[in-house]
Amino acid sequence: MNQKLKQIAVTASFVLTLLVFTIFCGLRFQNPQATSESERRPLAQLPKKVTGKTILDKSAISAFEKYTVDQFPCREMFRSLKAHVQLDVLRLSENNHLAIRNGSIAKVEGAFKEELVDYSLGRLSYVYEELLKNNGGTHVVSIIPDKNYFFAKEYGYLSPDYEALTKKVQEALPGMTYVDVFSKLTLSDYYRTDTHWSQERLLPIAKELAKGLGSESLLTGKYDVKEIEGFKGVYYGQSALSPKPDTIKYLTNETLDACTVFDYETNKTGKIYDEKKLTGKDPYEFFLSGTKALLRIDNPNATSKKQLLVFRDSFGSSLTPLLVEGYQSIYLIDIRYVAPEYLTKLIDVADKDVLFLYSALVLNSKAFK
Repeated sequence: MNQKLKQIAVTASFVLTLLVFTIFCGLRFQNPQATSESERRPLAQLPKKVTGKTILDKSAISAFEKYTVDQFPCREMFRSLKAHVQLDVLRLSENNHLAIRNGSIAKVEGAFKEELVDYSLGRLSYVYEELLKNNGGTHVVSIIPDKNYFFAKEYGYLSPDYEALTKKVQEALPGMTYVDVFSKLTLSDYYRTDTHWSQERLLPIAKELAKGLGSESLLTGKYDVKEIEGFKGVYYGQSALSPKPDTIKYLTNETLDACTVFDYETNKTGKIYDEKKLTGKDPYEFFLSGTKALLRIDNPNATSKKQLLVFRDSFGSSLTPLLVEGYQSIYLIDIRYVAPEYLTKLIDVADKDVLFLYSALVLNSKAFK
């Protein structure tokens, strides 16, 4: 009798669980979320058009499966449970390609995608050859390693061939001076919960780049350090582990405080540090307002008439302010958002120094396509 009651209880619990999740799924699917704030990505939506063809080729079925996974009730709770089981219980080295060591989180990649790297470098080579090769300035290129480089070096994780990447860069841009920053960086120079590097750690990098550009003597290296608590980087939500947030430390002085930043997209003038961005989805956009096609930093206290063109990704947002003392004006250009052919209609590139500053992450992506 007791055995029968146990079977009934187990069956009833199973049916009740199915019923509860069916109700939750029904409610959730009636009001699906558009995005995941923790993962910083759009969530799959119900396929708008289902036809016999899309059913036969399985595209509709695949889309529906992605939709049900992304919109599953209590999804964040299950993501967190899975991450903790994978890393803390099973002691696996990574979860969804994210690894954590001593509180630092990194995305682990096995190899660079040759076709993506070649395309990215092809775009940079085109810009240099067509617009900058004979502009009369000093030309420097530097590649920024991602955290995977240090996880491989310090903890034995798989990693792409960074040496081959830097060699490719130099072959694609033979007219530019390559400045190595790999040897001057460590894992502690990056935010624990984000992809980016920490500005207060970048003075040696800025000095090395300025040396290559011939403006090192114009940099004082004297700054006040200010702090902003509670920075949750891109890996904070993606890891589903609720790690301790980072602290944004930023450098400022009278020169930086006096600078203005002109945004060619909005025709508005702002400051180097944009405090409004601290309450947005990505607080790292505090540095130069985040992703922008074309900006110009004007330094009214400049002791030189030199000007600089920085072709960059988001890593350049926090590094470039540390070069400001050496220049009257610095132009920050992101060719992912402004066509190189259109660039010369907006600015005069003649007689300006040039810095190509890109992360390995961006070169190994579809960013330039």
